[in-house]
Amino acid sequence: MLHKDYYRKGPVEKISGRVVNRGDSFRRRRSRSNSLVPPHILTSPPAPDGTPPTSPIPVDPQPAPEVITYRVAMIGAPGVGKTALVSQFMTSECINAYDRQRDAPKEQSVFIMLNGEESELCFINLANPKEELDRTDPPDAFVVMYSVIDKASFQRAETELARLQDWDLVRSRPAILVGNKVDLVRSRAVSSQDGKCLACTYRAKFIEISVGISHNVDELLVGILNQIRLKLIHAHLSDKEGSAHWYKSRGVVRASMKARQMFTWLFGKEDSKFKNCENLHVL
Repeated sequence: MLHKDYYRKGPVEKISGRVVNRGDSFRRRRSRSNSLVPPHILTSPPAPDGTPPTSPIPVDPQPAPEVITYRVAMIGAPGVGKTALVSQFMTSECINAYDRQRDAPKEQSVFIMLNGEESELCFINLANPKEELDRTDPPDAFVVMYSVIDKASFQRAETELARLQDWDLVRSRPAILVGNKVDLVRSRAVSSQDGKCLACTYRAKFIEISVGISHNVDELLVGILNQIRLKLIHAHLSDKEGSAHWYKSRGVVRASMKARQMFTWLFGKEDSKFKNCENLHVL
């Protein structure tokens, strides 16, 4: 159990395009108050002739770099692994992902370093987004999860993505569709192509993971932060340029994605849009 004055620091860092697991480390929670910090005291060394040092000179300490907090909503049907995924984000050791974690808090934070800048990701597990999601103060990103061995959870994920789009919450905020439990190969009910097709329909990103064997978990964690930062930059540029372009009809987009999916099946060559939706380091 972690001491209440400490948080587990995110164990991953992206270096030159690679995700490197740094192992678990701890950091003291930064004070959120405006209390004054005693300045450092510097004194000059004694002179060669034995003259005593000069009086202490107070020097203001350098302010610590600001750590920006981003909120990430975890959405999906019960049992798809949302709580287990966040728990795995908190550690570099594999957890028993298939044990239901009933005592996990609704909100958990992890600190990660990306491109030399530290950020805090606060994960919020939403059991009922329709009622719990504050549309006036929405989170900074959405992770919509399903289980690849449960077709109903995939249909629930599509419902949630459609609701987020109808509420106009993903225009300037990233949505990432996550298929969990890919280690259970023999029980798979949802193909990766179906997942990509759904993600592309809603202009979401897509990744398949296994919390049970910690497959692609670190990549997803870094990708969430990367998508948040990229979306913020894109929204800023769009505001300057006055861009009003947004989605076409969902039906039109879905038909287009199905055609691309059929092309992939027939010719064995994956469409560029499907490849792009799996790249969490570009928009």
